[in-house]
Amino acid sequence: MVADGAVVSSEPGAPSDPSYPPPAAPRHGEPSPASGPPAMVRRALELRATTDASSPHDQRDAFDNRLAIRNLATGEELCLAMSTSNGTYVGFQSCNGSDAQRWRMVRATSGYFNVKNVLAEAQGRDVCLRAAPWSPGPVNLSPCAGADYPTTRLWRAGADANGTFTMQNKHWTDIGRSASLQATERTIAMLPAADGAAARWTYDGELPSPVRAVTGERRVLLVSGHFAGQQANPAEPVRKAVFGDGDDFASLAHYVKLASRGKLTLSGTMLTDVDLGAFPAGCQSGAILAQARAAALARGVDPGRFDYLFIDYPRSSECKFAGLAARPGQWILSNGAGTAYWMWAHEFGHGLGAGHPDSLRDCPTADGAVMLGTGCASGGVDDPTDTVGGGGRRMYPVDYQLFAGWLDDEDVPTLVKPGTYRLAPLWSTLPGKQGYRLRRADGSVLLLEFRRPIGAKGTFEDWPDTSPFVNGVTVRIVRYPGSAIQNTLVDTTPGSKDGMKDAPLMPGQSLVDTLSGRRISVLSADGSGAVVHIEPAS
Repeated sequence: MVADGAVVSSEPGAPSDPSYPPPAAPRHGEPSPASGPPAMVRRALELRATTDASSPHDQRDAFDNRLAIRNLATGEELCLAMSTSNGTYVGFQSCNGSDAQRWRMVRATSGYFNVKNVLAEAQGRDVCLRAAPWSPGPVNLSPCAGADYPTTRLWRAGADANGTFTMQNKHWTDIGRSASLQATERTIAMLPAADGAAARWTYDGELPSPVRAVTGERRVLLVSGHFAGQQANPAEPVRKAVFGDGDDFASLAHYVKLASRGKLTLSGTMLTDVDLGAFPAGCQSGAILAQARAAALARGVDPGRFDYLFIDYPRSSECKFAGLAARPGQWILSNGAGTAYWMWAHEFGHGLGAGHPDSLRDCPTADGAVMLGTGCASGGVDDPTDTVGGGGRRMYPVDYQLFAGWLDDEDVPTLVKPGTYRLAPLWSTLPGKQGYRLRRADGSVLLLEFRRPIGAKGTFEDWPDTSPFVNGVTVRIVRYPGSAIQNTLVDTTPGSKDGMKDAPLMPGQSLVDTLSGRRISVLSADGSGAVVHIEPAS
């Protein structure tokens, strides 16, 4: 179970940050496929993707990194550039491919990024695109580490299926100003939010995906406690479920180590038989956390020196959950379920920012393909591949891994051109990518993933050889509300008796996604990977 956490600005007194991107439209009634992009956008897409559609191999060269930023209102012949005379002013110049017209989008924090100029970096200057803090005014370059309203240097982008996007500034969002970056003749400025050509941009590079990085060595304070009149649960089984004993397949620590490819490790300290005092009325999570922190301090252990606080206590009927966590967050409560490592993995997924995934089923079929659009129905929480969605011991989906910083954007690239692409089995080093993303008109992302059985029976990914989840391509819709991530598993076999248990798109089958305007066909799937073909829907 998840207790949603608030996203708070890094500046004192600022209001909470709204969702990133803005909340998607209801699943029922998704808009019709987007019309074809304007000529300038088509050109930008071609510049960014020169994939040989006949080759199902690693698509590392599929994206042209010219890194030019253009605006729909100023046209394709003008590129955003840093002034070479003072290195501060930013405006539009005739495109010439110079480094002054090349920009890098650098991940910063919680779905935001810095915009840096390639020429300025070559000059040894660490400067970032900065918005005026209060009133509409020119947007220029300023030291990235400047202390004057640091969030004026943080940006986010809301992209559509055609590859154009709007840009919002974190500072302006935090102070409640609805504004976006827009072209004003030869300069740029923050102006009241609009969706016209002046507010829409193209980038001949890869926009950073939202990320809330959880990497490195993280320390856990594990409290095995009891309330007045109770006895604590046996401590050793709880310790094993969290920290384990080496490379066993029955602990959160080993689960996270494998799922993250070693990018995240958990270690820590356990306090046993901790008296938590009187049971708080209504099982208030805040009160339980406060009492546990106070009890730990009384034992001489400061919870503030740890990254996470995990608390296990005897089961209480007043708590309507087996486990509870903030989303995202750094604590977990176990209501008598602490011996089950998969419970800790489920709740840890909430801590990463993942919500209970939805499912989409009963989609209609037409022209030999499943039609992902207005005709589908929401099916509730049901994702056999995701421990957060009822998948038991299965390791986190590829988009969680990307969101947590365990994978890079180049591992799960955005496809912008029709072609044939290879998916490597997840967690393998075989040729291909770990996943693919397709932008959708409502700001969501369509995600493709492929798995194969890993390890002997009893391991986290010990799928039966006959499971559709290791013989087909899993299709998900991904949204990013606030500093969180939300999945929807798509059932590509509507009408089958197995429900979501045979959700993947199998070889020889196709799916048409109305919001990306793409037809996706699986050509093959075996131990070497899956090959998919992407083409326009019509």
